[in-house]
Amino acid sequence: MKSCLVTGSFDPFTLGHLDIVKRAAKLFDKVYIAILVNPLKKCMFSVEDRLLVAKASTQDMDNVRVVSYAGMASDLAKELDIKYLVRGIRNNADYVYEYEMAEYNYINGKVETICLFTDSKMDKVSSTEVRLKLECGEDIKKCVCKDVAAVIEELYSRRNK
Repeated sequence: MKSCLVTGSFDPFTLGHLDIVKRAAKLFDKVYIAILVNPLKKCMFSVEDRLLVAKASTQDMDNVRVVSYAGMASDLAKELDIKYLVRGIRNNADYVYEYEMAEYNYINGKVETICLFTDSKMDKVSSTEVRLKLECGEDIKKCVCKDVAAVIEELYSRRNK
């Protein structure tokens, strides 16, 4: 059985992330969405909240599992015996970053990186955009799964009380 990792902070999980996961799920028998915990990165949502949103966004996908991990993607890949990391590319900046990370992951874990180019309708969608819209009181339904938009808004409002 071929498995892959789709990693990120997913703060929060967006339609762009979902597009990459859906495409990976067609290529692999099992897809692990790994919410990586980076102590140097300040996230808007807790790990538990990010897990909840990612799970709710992918609940109808039988071959997708959502996990969190405090460490490097290559280390998690070793633990799960996974040889492939799937990453989404929106632009040149993403490509440069992913190229450098692919080299690191291969050197440190013999993990191959497979890059999928983001659907052009999603290339401007980002977690940063969602957080900014939340801060400005704008609608996020075009950026996240409609079913979980209310959940994200509720988590955001609780966070700010």
